[in-house]
Amino acid sequence: MQGQQVAVNAQNQTNTANNSGLPLGQVILKMNDSIPMSSVGLLELAHREYQAGDYENAERHCMQLWRQDQTNTGVLLLLSSIHFQCRRLDKSAQFSTLAIKQNPLLAEAYSNLGNVFKERGQLQEALENYRHAVRLKPDFIDGYINLAAALVAAGDMEQAVQAYITALQYNPDLYCVRSDLGNLLKALGRLDEAKACYLKAIETRPDFAVAWSNLGCVFNAQGEIWLAIHHFEKAVGLDPNFLDAYINLGNVLKEARIFDRAVAAYLRALNLSPNNAVVHGNLACVYYEQGLIDLAIDTYRRAIELQPNFPDAYCNLANALKEKGQVSEAEECYNTALRLCPSHADS
Repeated sequence: MQGQQVAVNAQNQTNTANNSGLPLGQVILKMNDSIPMSSVGLLELAHREYQAGDYENAERHCMQLWRQDQTNTGVLLLLSSIHFQCRRLDKSAQFSTLAIKQNPLLAEAYSNLGNVFKERGQLQEALENYRHAVRLKPDFIDGYINLAAALVAAGDMEQAVQAYITALQYNPDLYCVRSDLGNLLKALGRLDEAKACYLKAIETRPDFAVAWSNLGCVFNAQGEIWLAIHHFEKAVGLDPNFLDAYINLGNVLKEARIFDRAVAAYLRALNLSPNNAVVHGNLACVYYEQGLIDLAIDTYRRAIELQPNFPDAYCNLANALKEKGQVSEAEECYNTALRLCPSHADS
């Protein structure tokens, strides 16, 4: 989801993967030098409160400033951002529109308005506002990033690629954006280009675990199992709480039939996410391959308990039960798998 971005120049890394936890997108102008010092201090305080997620006090201080001067676009944009974060979309749009009324060339206000339209599912209106924003301000990096996200939502992947590329031309060091571009290229099947994006992201930020994991996914898709394992292991080494990387590591180790290490990866994933039905199901498959049938049965049952609509788990449980000679229970599980997913012809 697009969201708030806290500086007009957007030189700092702003992405859903950033340390602040704030999503990307809404723009807040810096203080106007013409505001009296007391007002500048109050607006700075509101910015800090906004950054800290204290939207109630940020709004209170902004409204105090707005009552003093209803023409200040910095205050209007901050208010639009606060309301956006609080899911008050109508008010967010209202303050963006007021900012545009004060300054029709204010690219950041059009971008904020685009975010509201995108959140409402009005993609064409969102695209129009994002495009207008980057026309007004051709070096508006966050405008291009928001435009790219809206283009992806609209299914226009090629134009989204171009929007990301344009953002990176203005700031090649935005490693999260380069990784997002890699994800898009990977989804388009352009694996070598995706790989180049991830490698560049890692070159810029060597401890960026997400890019290491994404690169592992590309190597796995290309059949380079050992390189995939290496990159997933690097990712979890950099971020010991990286759930998806542990799952990916477990999957590729399972595929390579390195079962002991696959079990360890899945168990680590379950430490992070104990109720993840898919991980329980994958772990059960490894136990089955190891000949630990009773343990596999228990683990399949746990997966089904967590996700009753899980045909693969029912089918695999049936196989394990059949192995134990529990034929009637196996048939019942096969029938459940077929009911949930008629394409399970192997049942």
